[in-house]
Amino acid sequence: MQAYSQQQLNSLIKRQIALIALVVPALIVISTGCTTQTSSNNNLQPTPSIQASVEKVPATLAIAIIAQASNDTDQQEQIRTLTEYLNKTLKQPVSIQAVKDYKRTVDLLVEEKVQIALLGPLSYIEAKRRNPQIEAIAAPITKSTGRPWYKSAIITNSASGIKTLNDLKGKRLGFTSKLSTSGYMFPVVHLLDIGFKFNSDFASVQFFKNHKNSLAALLDGQVDAVGIEFDIYKQAKKAGKINDYYRVMWESEPIPQSPIVVSQKLSPQLIAELKEAFISAPIGMLNLDGIPSNGYTLVQDSDYDRVRQVKKQLDEKLAKTK
Repeated sequence: MQAYSQQQLNSLIKRQIALIALVVPALIVISTGCTTQTSSNNNLQPTPSIQASVEKVPATLAIAIIAQASNDTDQQEQIRTLTEYLNKTLKQPVSIQAVKDYKRTVDLLVEEKVQIALLGPLSYIEAKRRNPQIEAIAAPITKSTGRPWYKSAIITNSASGIKTLNDLKGKRLGFTSKLSTSGYMFPVVHLLDIGFKFNSDFASVQFFKNHKNSLAALLDGQVDAVGIEFDIYKQAKKAGKINDYYRVMWESEPIPQSPIVVSQKLSPQLIAELKEAFISAPIGMLNLDGIPSNGYTLVQDSDYDRVRQVKKQLDEKLAKTK
């Protein structure tokens, strides 16, 4: 697979210098849209353009994120901290809900039941396909890389007799969700690239809804190998939760980080304020996916073109194996 270019990755960081310009365009849009008309009694009346803008500011901003695991106290604390920060920064109420699966999170944003969501790259591509009126605005800078990207990995239990990827034939595989970028799409494309038939070469294929559940399933012996976000494995290894029986058999190219996605039906001013809020947040405050970050950087739709390319490869390869 063609690697996500270093030039593209560096361009994401450079966008931070454009932060000061975020508010100006929004103010221009608002000032040009805020024309008035005089009624017969000389009272100033807002034009429909003002009324439309007002309707785009909900009383409470609703945000959806993927739940990392059941009763994840660290994530619950992150949600509480983010809620307080956005309430104060945006000067309006914010409600954040942790959703148990990828599809439900996408559905909530696409069906306009929330205005903001933290989506994985593949989930974002799917949401954008279903509802073009959404926009990726920011993504975390991974602490381990200093860049807004991360990697996928295939982790195996060597006690299952797995010494190379070829030994996965006839074994039990675990993944996160079919809407997971690192927990499904990238590892599956690689396995298809090296000749596996996804529908017939494995004893079973199971899905565990999030990366931590997938890793737990491997450690519990429910599966022989998993495809997960690499940093999830490294965190568990550092914490002493994984012994040397569990090995990294493959790691992916860099993948663009999970974006904060907003509805374009929000006012331009509010979208600009949201961008500034995420870019300006204290480092470490917004580790919503459970992985330490060095703050956030601006992103745009084209940053996820590589994800679209790999998704196309996945669809084509799976179609050939049917």
